[in-house]
Amino acid sequence: MSRRNEEAAIALHEIADLLEIKGESRFRIVAYRRGADAIEGLSRDVADMNESDLVSVSGVGKGVAARVRELCETGKIGALEKLRAEVPVGLRQMTMLPGLGPKKAMQLFREIGVSSIDELKAAAEQHKIAEAKGFSKKFEEEMLEAIERGVTAPQRVLLARALPLAQEMLAELSNSDAVIKGSYAGSLRRMRETIGDIDLLVASDRPAEVMDAFRSMRGIATSKAEGPTKTSIVTTRGMQVDLRMVEPAVFGAALQYFTGSQAHNVKVRERAVRRGLKLSEYGLHRVKDDKLVASATEEEVYAALDMQWIPPTMREDKGEVEAAVAGELPRLVELSDIRGDLQNHSTYSDGTLSVRDMAMAAAERGYEYFALTDHGPRLTYMKNLGPSEITRQRKEIAKVNAELGGRMLLLHGIELNMDAEGNLDYPDDVLAGFDICVASIHSSFKAPRAEQTRRMIRAIENPRVNVIGHPSGRRLDRREGIDFDVDAVAKAAAKHGVALEVNAHPFRLDLRDEHVRWARQHGVRLVISTDAHSAGELDNMHFGVATAQRGWTEVDEVINTWPRKRLLEFLKKKD
Repeated sequence: MSRRNEEAAIALHEIADLLEIKGESRFRIVAYRRGADAIEGLSRDVADMNESDLVSVSGVGKGVAARVRELCETGKIGALEKLRAEVPVGLRQMTMLPGLGPKKAMQLFREIGVSSIDELKAAAEQHKIAEAKGFSKKFEEEMLEAIERGVTAPQRVLLARALPLAQEMLAELSNSDAVIKGSYAGSLRRMRETIGDIDLLVASDRPAEVMDAFRSMRGIATSKAEGPTKTSIVTTRGMQVDLRMVEPAVFGAALQYFTGSQAHNVKVRERAVRRGLKLSEYGLHRVKDDKLVASATEEEVYAALDMQWIPPTMREDKGEVEAAVAGELPRLVELSDIRGDLQNHSTYSDGTLSVRDMAMAAAERGYEYFALTDHGPRLTYMKNLGPSEITRQRKEIAKVNAELGGRMLLLHGIELNMDAEGNLDYPDDVLAGFDICVASIHSSFKAPRAEQTRRMIRAIENPRVNVIGHPSGRRLDRREGIDFDVDAVAKAAAKHGVALEVNAHPFRLDLRDEHVRWARQHGVRLVISTDAHSAGELDNMHFGVATAQRGWTEVDEVINTWPRKRLLEFLKKKD
């Protein structure tokens, strides 16, 4: 996705958020959210599209199209600026509290002037909230209890939202001659699924110029702290961004210091101490005479400690320090290892592009193989692959394969729906006609652990199932995943030759990193799929790769890193 597309989608979501807080029409709110989702799925840059082009995109109405064009032409949206002036940033954080939705938050703001969580806490302690119409002392107690439990910590942002913002800010800063090099750090560089705040690191000999450029960026609501080497700002969407400045000679040491988790950094510093060294963001120094040993690059720092360089995604103190000391770090799967994508959708179900258009988008990315896996008929609330659709789609796929002439193989697949017992949409004789069968959970999320485990194992035991898609069924933006026995499911998958999916969609990232590591211990094969519903979503693959890396996944463990012949052998139907 282009940065301008991401910027437009974020702006549209923010409009929807603010309209919701103001209690505006539900139809308007939904229109902006649908428009944002549609823009996120585009492979084309909105900056190159006129209003007519935008309206032709499914989900984008005239009003949304006008807002997007305004952003592209002026760098801002007037309606959004007006809403920001009307709704304080803190109100959005207040709506995180259980029982305090957008309407109540706005009411408290209008009636007693509460516009942040701190102000809400003070008002509750002084019993001012109970004085407002419709509120009570019990509500005050609930708010104070929620705050005490810590549920009001600043909302963590999805990785897919934070990463483009960090990249855009770095790109804008890099336009300054004062910037020699830069990177994002912290949990973002470790590619955690959600981010608390963004850490940017810049090397420069003229820090004042860089700080001025940073503070003058658009989209900044407030400045929290300012100093010669660090400035913290809050964006108009409530995201904190910290910029740290270092001298070019120590950039590597600073990047190492500000990337690892606290526990990882403690382990590395302890190793330095045992060797008569001290490690900080200013470099690795010898204790006895303070001589600088290494600082320019991360590789130099780790090498000076007789360690392998540790990939950022592994720096969580999960055994990576010990493995690096022993020279036993795994050869992690990388984006360049991926040869194909094995779960995707077309207009035969809930995708936005035709069979041919999705296939050509995949071929443009240099894939050797690509699977279309539209939904089976148990998913009744959307278009799906009924018997007639299976036949028609299969003919289309054959036609596209003929057009491709062997440069990429388009596989005919299906995403099956497990019911509460693990039953699937079609009997085995129908499933035998597909090249790949992905079985996923789309319902019955609240069943007990034992029942969820049984339903998954029953699907795994089906001789036609090749992959379990997004195994927990979680959505980071709306629901927790099911509770299931990862070890039992992984053992069954390994036994029956079924791969578990690492779904790369940034709202899923499922299997999650911890589950990936647990599953790998049983020898299970993994597949990293984008679950793309548009051409633009095919570019989400790197999120799945990062999640797999966080689970220490090696290249050969991922079936879509395999050559075509080996993959097809794996997918052969089991009798």
